[in-house]
Amino acid sequence: MKSIKSFVAIACALAFIGSVTIARAESCCEKAKAAGKECAHACCKEAAKAGKTCEKCNAPKKEEKK
Repeated sequence: MKSIKSFVAIACALAFIGSVTIARAESCCEKAKAAGKECAHACCKEAAKAGKTCEKCNAPKKEEKK
């Protein structure tokens, strides 16, 4: 019986971790920065030259309601 409870607890923990990982979607620029590189998309390069971020690839994040 203890092994079933342990298995259920581990399965729930893994499901929670997986859902948090999926919910946090990264943009192409964030992925490239994490890899220590610059984004290769042309639209992102143009925006970087202008000192901005690409609105197409890096959609503005919605603020959460309090």
